[in-house]
Amino acid sequence: MNTLKKYEELRRKLIEYIKENNLKRDDQLPTVREIMRDMGYSYTTVNRTLNEMEKDGIITKRQGKGIFVNRINGNRENLQIALILPRDFHQYKILMGILFGVKEIVEKSDMGLIISISNMSHEKEKESISNLIQNHVDGLVIFLEDQYRRDYSHIIELKEKRVPFVLVDRYIPELETDYVVVNNEEGMFKVCAYLKYNRLCEDILFVYPDTVFLEITSTAEKIKGYKKAMETFYGDNSGTVISLDEFINRLDALGEKKAPIGVCFNHDEMLLELDDILLKEGKHLPDNLHIFGYANSFERPIYPTVEQFNEQLGKKAVEILMKRIKNPELPVEHIKISPKLILPDKNGNYYLEK
Repeated sequence: MNTLKKYEELRRKLIEYIKENNLKRDDQLPTVREIMRDMGYSYTTVNRTLNEMEKDGIITKRQGKGIFVNRINGNRENLQIALILPRDFHQYKILMGILFGVKEIVEKSDMGLIISISNMSHEKEKESISNLIQNHVDGLVIFLEDQYRRDYSHIIELKEKRVPFVLVDRYIPELETDYVVVNNEEGMFKVCAYLKYNRLCEDILFVYPDTVFLEITSTAEKIKGYKKAMETFYGDNSGTVISLDEFINRLDALGEKKAPIGVCFNHDEMLLELDDILLKEGKHLPDNLHIFGYANSFERPIYPTVEQFNEQLGKKAVEILMKRIKNPELPVEHIKISPKLILPDKNGNYYLEK
């Protein structure tokens, strides 16, 4: 029998063994010696076959423990991954961008993609992930819902079960996992530097939505970058971090100061909410306020904002996930993508900083 055909034959037999015995991820396979004895192959054939299967992510070998199932699907061209999103992606540019990035890599790699939307429901997120794992999805890219810092037991369970997953946009500081996020601390520091030196602001405020959970890492790191900038540029180690409601209540007092004041918003969608509230209350923004948004959420900016490169978030997350599926023993990866400012020119058009 041709040597190459021996490898292929043994590979098919081992995949059939996995399926016939209904083995799941982390179930143990026979030892090299048992495969040699029971299936009648030489050590060279068994060793090379197992090495190839490990490269393809089908099995994993753990030193001193044995050989274990890693992925149920025997064909690496048919990987099935899932993207968990907290909201309907059609309504949010950031989610659409991440989805486009994920789909680009998925389509190039001939993988299957399942999209699940939690609608900001913690219970639905947990239920969706559980169902996907039961259906033998090979890996997950997860954009966690807003209250995730209060209960992430389902993410701990994924780690314990050795299910491949990558967090995107937000992460869990208390838990060592793969993640791809925006470097929001750097981004907000750059916003404050622009307001200080280009708009000559004598003070800068940070405004967050009334409904936001400040422990969300994307928001927490913006506040961290803001406070670092305030200490660096103004010698103020705390700054002024206020809700949108409080900001609106302070508008008259801020306008009376006359001096230029910068206002950093947690994300661009807040600017639409602000406009609606001002219109209803018959108020307007004082001329001395310099507004800066975040996340480049609109087709055309209405104020200076920050480009997060959301498609890159999606692409990087899938690339890490593919490596994790093939080799669960790899060290975890933490990727922070540097954002850039989108600024107005003299004609009122917006451009991406170099």
